Amino acid sequence: MGYASLMQIKMEKDNPLRPYLDQILSASRKAADLTQSLLAFSRKQPVTLLPLDINSTIGSTKKLLKRLLTEDIDLSTSLTRDDTVVMADRSQVDQILFNLVTNARDAMPRGGTLTIKTDIAEIDERFTRTHGFGSPGQYVVITILDTGEGMDEATRRKIFDPFFTTKETGKGTGLGLATVYGIVKQHNGYITVQSEPGRGSAFRIYLPAVRAKTDHEQEAAIPNDPGTGTILIAEDNQEVRRFIREALREYGYTTIEAVDGEDAVSKFREHREIDLVIVDSVMPKKNGREVYEEVHRMDPRARVLFMSGYTKDVILEKGIEDGGLDFIAKPLTLDRLLKKVRELLAGQTG
Repeated sequence: MGYASLMQIKMEKDNPLRPYLDQILSASRKAADLTQSLLAFSRKQPVTLLPLDINSTIGSTKKLLKRLLTEDIDLSTSLTRDDTVVMADRSQVDQILFNLVTNARDAMPRGGTLTIKTDIAEIDERFTRTHGFGSPGQYVVITILDTGEGMDEATRRKIFDPFFTTKETGKGTGLGLATVYGIVKQHNGYITVQSEPGRGSAFRIYLPAVRAKTDHEQEAAIPNDPGTGTILIAEDNQEVRRFIREALREYGYTTIEAVDGEDAVSKFREHREIDLVIVDSVMPKKNGREVYEEVHRMDPRARVLFMSGYTKDVILEKGIEDGGLDFIAKPLTLDRLLKKVRELLAGQTG
């Protein structure tokens, strides 16, 4: 992802190879999102809530969703023109879509139509009295409609219970809809299902709407003017270290490299003009926390940016106070890396 991003910024927009490169980046990001989703699920990590445009997410996921369906199922979307930004974890929202689409496919063994809709709904006292749930406010509603076999009331009441499945032995874990329910609750949302035998099903997900710029919009706003400053890169993985070096040098920064924790401390002691230390949380000889502590003993004002494939919570558990921790998650993207570096160096000089 990193090297493809560097190619992208050096390549003319009318280059005939540009569309291929864009597809490589798009596929890489989806793979990264899927991997993070699996890791988060296995470690039971808290979700990372960021501004996310639901319409954009559905649009970018539509081709992948089509591959989950059989050829006799038509997939269509009907997306509202209103803003559909919510605070959500992208990989978890994808998981909701994958699970509900797979569930709909299994409910249409002889084919049918699957429709994904978005809308805006206002939850007020009247809504709460009618539905029996809901905190007041504006919500983005995702509706998954299928023309499948449907469910009777007894099945509908158990549909979100863990390990409950209507499939024959060996063909269903009973965790798909339970996982969806858990994700929706983690996002402070609600989910309902309407269904009758022979008349299909309609799942509706309510997620609180917010007024905020998405990551994509924020990244697009990064200025292209070169930066200034000296940055120490402490990373034991040569390829990751090389990408960070090339990215920062491309945008005007001076870089110094360290291959492990001890090397990082030594380089900081040797080059006292360093404006920012970028340090991996897990390295040989000294880990990120140990580097952080030694650097701060030499210069309490030193700025340190942690990077890790783990969540921020894992680093906090190692004894670093939240207020003193700046963090960026791997895999690194060019835009997020540059944006974070600019923020930290601006805060240092401001």
